[in-house]
Amino acid sequence: MNEKLTKLKDEFLMCLYDISRIPMVQNIAGFIQGEDAFLLRLYLNGPMQPKQLSEELKVTKGRITALILSLKTKKFISISENPDDKRSIVITLSYIGKSYLEEKFINIEKYFDEIFQLIGVKEVEVLVDLLKNILSKVGRS
Repeated sequence: MNEKLTKLKDEFLMCLYDISRIPMVQNIAGFIQGEDAFLLRLYLNGPMQPKQLSEELKVTKGRITALILSLKTKKFISISENPDDKRSIVITLSYIGKSYLEEKFINIEKYFDEIFQLIGVKEVEVLVDLLKNILSKVGRS
């Protein structure tokens, strides 16, 4: 393998490691997997069926069942019968779940404001454009 490419890969991995240690990233990482990701999908999409959530989050039905049980216990979601299919259920974000997410959003927004102010608008625009470019090439699925 090309020595320069190997060095770039190592530098990239080190950057990812450094990024993972930033408090803002630690606060938003939960929106990628787990309970917060589950709640975020409901927040953005509205009521969903377990199968839809499983597909959206790319997790097993068993994992979705565990998330449903945990979030129901916390009263973050409500479960109702699916009017279109009596054999299935619909999961809805509860007021408590919505309030929990919105509190997280407020904290994350504070981090973004601090970092964006530190970096500057021009650099943030460059960063966002670069990320969009990368996503268009590697896909969003």
